[in-house]
Amino acid sequence: GGEAMYPKKTIVDNAVNSKAHTTLVAAVSAAGLVETLQTPGPFTVFAPVNDAFENLPAGTVETLLKPENKKTLTTVLTYHVVSGTYDFKAISEL
Repeated sequence: GGEAMYPKKTIVDNAVNSKAHTTLVAAVSAAGLVETLQTPGPFTVFAPVNDAFENLPAGTVETLLKPENKKTLTTVLTYHVVSGTYDFKAISEL
């Protein structure tokens, strides 16, 4: 998203400070994943920016953010998180 990400901050702290990740922050909060992503990890998050969410069919985000869809939202978000630290070089070599 073009925002600076600081290694000494948690994933959540970095995302909260990014104007490009406001939808992701709302989704992580709605899914109840804030506490999990504030643990030491390490985690690598493939964090979609707001534009990615805007390209979903109309109503998708709003539907997923409803409390009754928390399980589905959690499933979708956890597909974007892997245990470990991966940079572009490590991922491109997979």
